[in-house]
Amino acid sequence: FNKLDGNVPSTLSPFSDDFNVHTAVSYLQNHESVGESKPLQLFNERLYFARLAGYEQTLADRLLSMSERKLNINNEVLAGLLNTYFPADSTVETDWQKVACAIAATKGFSVITGGPGTGKTTTVTKLLAILQSLYETVPLSIKLVAPTGKAAARLSESILGAKNKLTTIPDDIKTLIPQSAQTIHRLLGVKPFTNKFRHNKSNPLHLDVLIIDEASMVDLSLMAKLIEALPAHARLILLGDKDQLASVDTGSVMSDLCQGLTLGQTPRYSQARCDELNNLCFNNEAKLAAQSASEFKLADCIAFLQHSYRFDAQSGIGQLALAVNTNNTGILNYVEQESTEGRFNDVILEYDFVAKPIEKLVKSAASHYAKYLNLIAQGTGVAQVHAAFASYQLLAAVREGDYGVHSLNQRIERVLQQQGLITVSPNTHHYTGMPIMVSQNDYQLKLFNGDIGILMPDESNQLKAIFIDEQGNQRAFSPARLPAHDKVYVMTIHKSQGSEFNYTAMVLPPLKQARMGINRQLVYTGITRAKNTFELVADKKVLQLAMSKSVSRASGLYERLTF
Repeated sequence: FNKLDGNVPSTLSPFSDDFNVHTAVSYLQNHESVGESKPLQLFNERLYFARLAGYEQTLADRLLSMSERKLNINNEVLAGLLNTYFPADSTVETDWQKVACAIAATKGFSVITGGPGTGKTTTVTKLLAILQSLYETVPLSIKLVAPTGKAAARLSESILGAKNKLTTIPDDIKTLIPQSAQTIHRLLGVKPFTNKFRHNKSNPLHLDVLIIDEASMVDLSLMAKLIEALPAHARLILLGDKDQLASVDTGSVMSDLCQGLTLGQTPRYSQARCDELNNLCFNNEAKLAAQSASEFKLADCIAFLQHSYRFDAQSGIGQLALAVNTNNTGILNYVEQESTEGRFNDVILEYDFVAKPIEKLVKSAASHYAKYLNLIAQGTGVAQVHAAFASYQLLAAVREGDYGVHSLNQRIERVLQQQGLITVSPNTHHYTGMPIMVSQNDYQLKLFNGDIGILMPDESNQLKAIFIDEQGNQRAFSPARLPAHDKVYVMTIHKSQGSEFNYTAMVLPPLKQARMGINRQLVYTGITRAKNTFELVADKKVLQLAMSKSVSRASGLYERLTF
């Protein structure tokens, strides 16, 4: 406000030692630029641009309205369906997947959150079967969306895989479960050269149920525009990991909605909600007990999956992820000791690496990648080559510098060439064995940002970029036809979100470079890409710095949804 008012007192400057928030709020309340129908707005001592305040209030109002809408559900039929798809299991104390389906089936709005490998896709596939069974006489129109093309393609593959595995779903119900997902922008219909969409409040979408996967990546603006475009009767279900990387743009919608969830604890449901869920899921056995009343109005809409099928929570990977996510140095020290003494053989911590030549990391990665390159040389099939490549992935936190993606990709490529495993010609950008990641969506070719392919000779000995999906379907393209892409011996942690690898190695930059942009969400995301083995190459001080820094977004969404 210096430019507006000249010399503003130091008590109004957040950068001043004697800044006083109450004085600042009082000043702003009387300012000509602040208030209803003004460029700036105040809410609970938060100063907003009017546009963002509007998005936040719109989202809060619509979520609350959807959560309170009465649904015509036969609870006896629903309980029977839940028991069919989730039979009693004495080895599990609380079947959180079953609880999640009960929550989403009985609310117009719901969130299903959980860490990696907790079965979010399996849960939502069973949920869709349950919903279609409840409304079998008039099947529901269901749409699946995700923030990016890669995430949408992965959701499509995962739903198809889950449908094929779930033999308890009748064939006539399976046909009613969609398996083709699209991006949010594609669903809404982007108007060229504008930031507006074809579908909006005046022209709502034609659907009954909308599933949004990787919801943590959706920013406030897009979520508000999407929810405004929903018809009044529609259900909205958000899927995602509340602890993964937040959206690039403004807001932290998923994190705000999941505030207060703690692993190992029952979410703070109301007594009435606990009674309802115990009746639906556990034949009135009081497995869910009400905690202290939550001030959050959407508490009864949140489902928290707590058992990982990707790795054991008590494994080294699980414990390291917990240590980072909770900034718990005690657990970190325990993981270090167990790893050093060989009791945790799934975690390798290379703390002293920064004092050694970087060639050690490069040679280690090259030795892993040699496996798939040897298979290509032997004429092995595409599926085996892709599986060998995908079994290992090196992740970097940054793009630039010696410990960044660009430098490490070049170094690994150079070592592989020196070993005679690849032949890189100065006259061509592509070569046999080159792994690539698409960096630009191409809807015509159905190649999306984040898709990974490998350049290999086809039956006619022509070099092709071959992609393979989770169902084993192969697609080959001439390199000249490909959209923008990069080599991917190394990828950023951001690009790895949503993927998993048997062996995941992650390198963090030196302390000086790590002070900007390194945080616990980033490191947690990298760790939880690992299925069987995780290797960390970093200065321990950098890891501790990351653990101590959490992405904190200036948001009032949670406050707008509290009593």
